[in-house]
Amino acid sequence: MKHTTTFASIVCVLILSVATAHAGVQVISERNEPGTATSKFKFKKIPSPSRTDAAANASFSIIGSRQDPNGAGVRVLHDGQAPGNNDEPSANFFFTQGAKGGRILLDLGKPTAVKQINTYSWHSQSRGPQVYKLYAAAGSEKGLNAKPQKNVTPDQAGWKLLASVDTRPKQGSPGGQYGVSVSDTAGKTIGTFRYLLFDVSQTQNQDIFGNTFFSEIDVDDGKSHKPPPTPKPETVSIADGCEIILDYTQMPELKDWINASLKPVCVKWYPIIVKMLAAKGIDAPKRFSITFRPNMRGVAATGGTRIYCAGRWFKQNLQGEAVGAVVHEMVHVAQQYRPVRGGRRNPSWMVEGLADYIRWFCYEPKSKRPRVNPARAKYTDSYRTTAAFMNYAVENYDKDIVRKFNAAMRQGKYAPELWKKYTGKTIDELWAEFIKTLPKR
Repeated sequence: MKHTTTFASIVCVLILSVATAHAGVQVISERNEPGTATSKFKFKKIPSPSRTDAAANASFSIIGSRQDPNGAGVRVLHDGQAPGNNDEPSANFFFTQGAKGGRILLDLGKPTAVKQINTYSWHSQSRGPQVYKLYAAAGSEKGLNAKPQKNVTPDQAGWKLLASVDTRPKQGSPGGQYGVSVSDTAGKTIGTFRYLLFDVSQTQNQDIFGNTFFSEIDVDDGKSHKPPPTPKPETVSIADGCEIILDYTQMPELKDWINASLKPVCVKWYPIIVKMLAAKGIDAPKRFSITFRPNMRGVAATGGTRIYCAGRWFKQNLQGEAVGAVVHEMVHVAQQYRPVRGGRRNPSWMVEGLADYIRWFCYEPKSKRPRVNPARAKYTDSYRTTAAFMNYAVENYDKDIVRKFNAAMRQGKYAPELWKKYTGKTIDELWAEFIKTLPKR
């Protein structure tokens, strides 16, 4: 594999280091062009990302900015796992769109003799280069502010400037894979530090996509450290001997939200859903899984007893529709519609409408209930529209109609004639009646 290094970038970095950095510190920058870069992050002088460096068990946090919801949390900065390609948001940390950079605080837990600090990034365009000032503190400095906000200059808050880094090439496309190494010119330790502060700047301000895709930050103290344990799926016991397997191993940054918001709802509502859809001779699954996938598109999907959630969408909607979306998918687990010999194929609008009925008209608060546009809607529109139509039938004709429809669909016996059987009116007559109750837009 051919490796190329941007000489102009290295020269720029070294000049900055000599001018402003701690005496004896050198900064080396290497760049693999887009056509030569691989997930191994191989450079000539800079080591590849490590899982056993001193930062493996360190604490990372963000100061003065926010991470982009399309990217991963700070966990990816010290997991030793490199992105698979040059545009993989879920495998990189970067500040939110439009932010003028931000600060990343690394806490090693105790003063540590640091030999080398390495940072890695990879993107096909302007998010590839690295631009930051690196500060360090032992933790015992007089007047040290360990979390200086953007309006506080670190060197005026007890921090020592180690190096200034700018790997932007002088000419040509900035895309590529970058490695930066901060070390002592004589091969000794840079110093003994507990805290490292990366004051990160944008690579460009022509648009909102100027924040670097940071893939890893390593701290070498000359020792090999035990990497943090690999996360495992969590099994949660609920009522009636049921179990839920919560798998967020690929997205551990969702752990707090899952424990605080999602888990209590799943534990409470799955038994309710099962009871609402109960049918003689048919049992809902006692065990199912919910897996969060960082690269999945869409929102969520259910196959049998497996619920898959698109991590990127969920991260953007944790305070919005995320929990409700899982409630919808748990209905699909309980539905268990399977091919029945000689049976009809259930229409998708009924399947999704029933799930959304339980979500929007049983779980969600009334204030969030969907509003149907009478000028454009049809009962076959599925999801919220069909759910609202079902709710009309429940409130005005048969409070047990949802369970009845579910039982029929489980047996492959759904037919439009069932609406007349359950309500005394055809589905089209009911829809016309329902439309008249809706406010005009």
